Amino acid sequence: AVVSTQSTGVDDTVMVRKMVLGEVTAELDALVMSISGRKLLRYLLAGRESSQTHTQVIESLRVGEGNAISKNDPEVRRGEILSAVSPAVITYCKENIESLLLDNSTASLIPLVVEHAKGDVGEVLTALISHLTSSDVMEQFPVHFALKKLLKMEGGVLGGMVLEQVDIPTICGWVDSNRGAWTVLRVIEGGGEVGELVGEIKEKGRES
Repeated sequence: AVVSTQSTGVDDTVMVRKMVLGEVTAELDALVMSISGRKLLRYLLAGRESSQTHTQVIESLRVGEGNAISKNDPEVRRGEILSAVSPAVITYCKENIESLLLDNSTASLIPLVVEHAKGDVGEVLTALISHLTSSDVMEQFPVHFALKKLLKMEGGVLGGMVLEQVDIPTICGWVDSNRGAWTVLRVIEGGGEVGELVGEIKEKGRES
């Protein structure tokens, strides 16, 4: 709560970045693995979205906006803080994608980072796609949870990246699991160059 308040109510974002966010980015692993740490990351990334931060916390932070030393627009401060924390969060997700996908609570951070972080979030998606090696992986619930969020994201690019980066036989193999089949369907529904994929799936169905 203290860090959330400082990132909201203190105009000197250079000071906040050095004193607070420097420590946050240095301890990302510990934050990701703790409930309170994930709450902080959700706030730093998504701000006051009620789906990510409790309403009572949002209201208490609004009170701090009225202090005499806080003059900058809250959205300006939020943008500066987001820019400061995003590179480290993107790098962490990219380098730790497998461990993040071991549990629903940590897997939920992946779509959050893709949606809100400033920077090349395509690196996170590429790391995720490289992990999707078999129908067994596709059937794991944390993996399905993250994919479901990403594929439903407005303007999302995951489906197109899957078609570009994963070979047709591997995608066809996903159909062997229920959750994998759902993912393939969403990729096809997203459009793009899906003709060959659809043809291969139909051929597979005839052979089975």
